[in-house]
Amino acid sequence: MSSRLVLLVGLVACLSIGCRDQGAVKLTISFPNFKPGCIRVSVKDAQGAGEERSMELQEQLAGKKRGEKVTVAAFREEGWGSILTVTATAFEQQCSDKPVFTASDSVDVGRGVSSAALTLVADDTDEDGYVSKASGGTDCNDGEATVHPGQAELCNTRDDNCDGKPDEGFEKVGQQCGTGSTCQTWACDAVGAMSCQDVIPQWYRDQDGDGEGDPQQGLSQCAQPVGYVNNDRDCDDKRKERYSTATELCNGVNDNCDDVVDEGFNTGATCTGELNCGGTIECVTTTQSACKVVTSTWYPDGDKDGHGATGAGTKVCGDTAPSSYYVASSDDCDDTKNNVYTGAPEFCDALDNDCDNQKDEDFDVGVACDAGNQCTGAKECAPGGKSTQCKSTTPPTQYYVDNDFDQYGQNTPGPLTCSAPGAGYATQSGDCDDGNRFTHPNAAEVCDLADNDCDTEKDEGDVCPTTPAWTNYPSPSPDSETWYSVALYGNGGVWVAGGDNFHQRKPTETSFQDLSTCTAGASVYSVATTPGSGDALLGGNDGFMARYDPTSEQCVSPGKKSVDTHIKGATAFPLGNDIEAHFVGFNTNGPDKGRAFRVITPQGTSYDTQSVSEELTDVHGLSQDTLFAVGGANTSSIYRFDKTSGNWSPETIPNGGGTLLGVWVVNPKLAYAVGNNGTMYGWNGSAWSKFLPTPPGDHLSSVVAFGSRSIYISTLTGRVYHYNGSAWTKAFDLGSVTPGQFRDIAANNPGDIWVVGNKGNRYHWPQ
Repeated sequence: MSSRLVLLVGLVACLSIGCRDQGAVKLTISFPNFKPGCIRVSVKDAQGAGEERSMELQEQLAGKKRGEKVTVAAFREEGWGSILTVTATAFEQQCSDKPVFTASDSVDVGRGVSSAALTLVADDTDEDGYVSKASGGTDCNDGEATVHPGQAELCNTRDDNCDGKPDEGFEKVGQQCGTGSTCQTWACDAVGAMSCQDVIPQWYRDQDGDGEGDPQQGLSQCAQPVGYVNNDRDCDDKRKERYSTATELCNGVNDNCDDVVDEGFNTGATCTGELNCGGTIECVTTTQSACKVVTSTWYPDGDKDGHGATGAGTKVCGDTAPSSYYVASSDDCDDTKNNVYTGAPEFCDALDNDCDNQKDEDFDVGVACDAGNQCTGAKECAPGGKSTQCKSTTPPTQYYVDNDFDQYGQNTPGPLTCSAPGAGYATQSGDCDDGNRFTHPNAAEVCDLADNDCDTEKDEGDVCPTTPAWTNYPSPSPDSETWYSVALYGNGGVWVAGGDNFHQRKPTETSFQDLSTCTAGASVYSVATTPGSGDALLGGNDGFMARYDPTSEQCVSPGKKSVDTHIKGATAFPLGNDIEAHFVGFNTNGPDKGRAFRVITPQGTSYDTQSVSEELTDVHGLSQDTLFAVGGANTSSIYRFDKTSGNWSPETIPNGGGTLLGVWVVNPKLAYAVGNNGTMYGWNGSAWSKFLPTPPGDHLSSVVAFGSRSIYISTLTGRVYHYNGSAWTKAFDLGSVTPGQFRDIAANNPGDIWVVGNKGNRYHWPQ
């Protein structure tokens, strides 16, 4: 059983813990007309992300009855979308049997708990645990509880176990048995068993071999004499064609031994009725009698195609048609359509034009074809009926370009296709700012001086303080403290690190707590958070590393590690059920200037290290597929991680840039890198180019972005600049307060931004 599918009893109380963040569905499964022996329940991402989860319910159904229900909780896996597909499949006895019925539905769970219901439909009228064959089961007689697969076969001329063979195992019935002096034969008894019973058979002469005996030639004895049978129903034991169950023919003979000749044919009678042309009724064939007069039969031709309708015609005296609406032929299988009759040319019109019990033969109706728009199609009849055309079996989906990956695309239609175009497209439009993933219809409004929910109003709903501003939360000793790195976790949690200092501001709190003992006196330059737990990963000079767990409030394994690196940057992201952390910096051993290494489980003992030619200052990524490191001593350098080889390879970038100090991956098709002298590069999913318009010429220390039209950069001149898709503006200037530097910037959304630097400065927008 998967740990992500849980059987529930009563209410869904257990969902109140983990489901609010991950999302789950409470699934109620009913089976009104039968009680399944096993139910297989599965849940998967509707878009195909990750692996399907499933569980089998068998023991849990032991106490259930027909018409009851069972409830399970299906949890959304990490990496899945909000829409889950839930499926329930019923089996008669075991989940290894052939499925009886499957029901499925898609549920949008968001990040909370949604409810869904599936009904499994099948009939078990006699409640013997087996479903009728008519509704997909194996019960050949659903009105009799003692007839079903697995039932013991009885001697009763009935197929008790639904294997298609009555009384198997009782083949001796009718044969002699016993060794006594009386006649004994095998026979079925009242309880369905075979027993040897006393009987003295009567036998009758069957001279003609038709299976019936002459009642005048009988004898009694135990064994069947040669040429005798055990019935006396033959009225003529010299003619094989005459016996009691023979079909009566129109031939002047009593064929079926009922003492009546040619019954049913009315031979010898005078012709009467509407068609009274004189004469008497006589046999015309062995199966038909008719008046021996001149008559003719005519058939209605309602569609005037020269071919009469099949079936009984109209008889008239003589050989003249009763009217022009009748013809002599009866080969029209549809007398309402004049293009349907025997021998007609076949058209592609879903009709059997030539009356050969086939429709549209010689046309490729139903054959798979390419319907365009990457849609699979099937051939159907084209107008005019002389050819076929391709029609899509499913309508194509309209996609819209979604540059900011917020599931809302631009208003201009993009690809119309049956094949999902991949990342960067959405099935719904209406995004009023496709360069900011926090701006789209129904988005939560944040304090960013923008219209996040596309209703033309900005910052409504009291999301901003009375006077929003960049607010400092200074260090206790501002003159001696420089903060080189800031990272956010949870809903409001903040880590800051620099020098031998390390502070934490817990979610919902307004002041920082000093955790500097975790640095062990080392110089720390980077802090990153792990997804999910929010652990702080610290990196510093000479390979100093530590991890701080906010749940246990413990600093784990602080100290220098043998990684030959002055650590300057760190990032972490999920890798299956683990966390993969990457650290970069300056090489302390060897001719190469830079070094990068990774730890599959943070603070593990296995380090996958690689030296590179240029010094590295920062690293960021969402997964192994989109992971970049930047640096360079006097010129710009960007490296990309190759998940196949596990190595870092230099990227091709335009010349002329200064040392890069920060990098930020927005989504799989968008990333930015910034550095000295106003250097800034943008990555479009395939190549790096210089960012235009060029940002201010300050030394740019760090960058964070939410799309192509929502970018924030910090500078070593103590400023924060914002790009809105058309121009750069100064969002904040530390020089107006007290001159200083900003070293790093981080944000959860455009309404929750932190920037840190020297002189103990820790500023937050909007308060």
